Amino acid sequence: MNGVTGLLQNKVFFIFTPIDTKYQDALTHYAPSLGLVALENYLYIHNISVEIIDGSVIYSKEEIIDLLLREKPLYVGQSVQLISYKNSLEIASVVHSYGGRNVLGGHHATQMCDAIMTNHGDIIDYIIVGDGELAWYSLLLGVKIPDIPNIVYKSNGVIYHNRILELDLNSLPTIDYSRIDLTPYMHNLSKSNFSDNVYTNYLRVYSHKGCGNRINGNGCIFCGRADRNVRFKSPQNFWRDILHCVNEQNADYIFDVGDDFLFSTQFLVEMLEIKPKNLKKYDMGIFGRANRITPYSSELLRKIGVVDVTIGFESGDNFVLKNCNKAFSSPEQNINAVDYLTREGIDITASYVLGMPGETKESVKNTIANAKKVVEMINKRLGRQPKELVANLLEPTPGSPAYKALVNAYPEKYYLKDFIDLEEMQRDYFKLFFGLDTLQKYLSFRSMLSEAAKEIHSMVGFSDAQGWLSQEI
Repeated sequence: MNGVTGLLQNKVFFIFTPIDTKYQDALTHYAPSLGLVALENYLYIHNISVEIIDGSVIYSKEEIIDLLLREKPLYVGQSVQLISYKNSLEIASVVHSYGGRNVLGGHHATQMCDAIMTNHGDIIDYIIVGDGELAWYSLLLGVKIPDIPNIVYKSNGVIYHNRILELDLNSLPTIDYSRIDLTPYMHNLSKSNFSDNVYTNYLRVYSHKGCGNRINGNGCIFCGRADRNVRFKSPQNFWRDILHCVNEQNADYIFDVGDDFLFSTQFLVEMLEIKPKNLKKYDMGIFGRANRITPYSSELLRKIGVVDVTIGFESGDNFVLKNCNKAFSSPEQNINAVDYLTREGIDITASYVLGMPGETKESVKNTIANAKKVVEMINKRLGRQPKELVANLLEPTPGSPAYKALVNAYPEKYYLKDFIDLEEMQRDYFKLFFGLDTLQKYLSFRSMLSEAAKEIHSMVGFSDAQGWLSQEI
């Protein structure tokens, strides 16, 4: 690479930005951000050291700002979400004030890159869209900005999008948490009622990137994923990650964050064929799609070590499911998946999204009945209630069909605007899709949905719901 400078002598911080406390935070902060860990791993093998600053567990926004003012790292990367973007701008302003350079990444930053650069290109230097490994490496080595893949930047008032490069996941290093103090995360896990304190060390890995159900399609109404293609690691390399986390770092619970672990039956077959013989005892959780769960795939999952599958049930109502763009799914199919998995002793986390187009009091009742059926089946088969049951409130995430509808309906409010409060977006969504044109109608409907969520959550001992105000759930 050309144009190498002395940048490697400067400090680099990767920040997982804390969310706005107005909203319900995720409960499962049992491991560091996998995205930031993967970037750190890649840079480390290239002799570049970065420090991960976790705003979800270890640092508050104020503590992060104090740390930045003391340490003054030249480059600061932030992994942002819709509900942390406001805080990310405050942090970026501090970095800009002492002459540091701000880089944003993640699905939210990728989807909103033009809006962010239009409104805050004065303090945000670069946005990394998609894979960040090579982009960060090139940036820190001083490669000329136009030559760096996956970078969006602004120069002389013009926004530039560099070429997009999707990396071969098999070219990336083993997922390695060894340079991170896991004590705070293990402490969080020990205080939680997640799986009744069976586990002591919960780590995340990823088998693939992308959603196969978005190929040649729009995806679910609420989905803001920025990637469209599906890329899997080889079974050999995925086992390498698991083996390192379990045998070297004593993880007893592994969660794969890939969108659909069952996308390829051949992948599962090959995983089982080469399962390492020297693995310590561990349990594994995954995401899966109900339409790909069969008696055969369920058996393969059990033999691989999977003990629970999170499935996007979304709704217990057929009409609402169709409106969600999940034409390949049905409440009956979801229940069949519970049947197949529990026959193999595998638990299910049914994840619902309340407030999708077509939602009514009757459809909500159908969803509650569906959740009760899930609990009943798992109790009967496994002799206990499900580990988890989730009722989220729909978020019109940037990039999703719901968000695009808001941009089309209210362009003066949403077109090339980079920050709008989530609750305000939800109110506009309910106005557009449900005709709830007064505050009273909106609050009444939202209250009905939150009461339903509470009823669903009351069926189990643990729920990690998203999309709600912090006082709602």
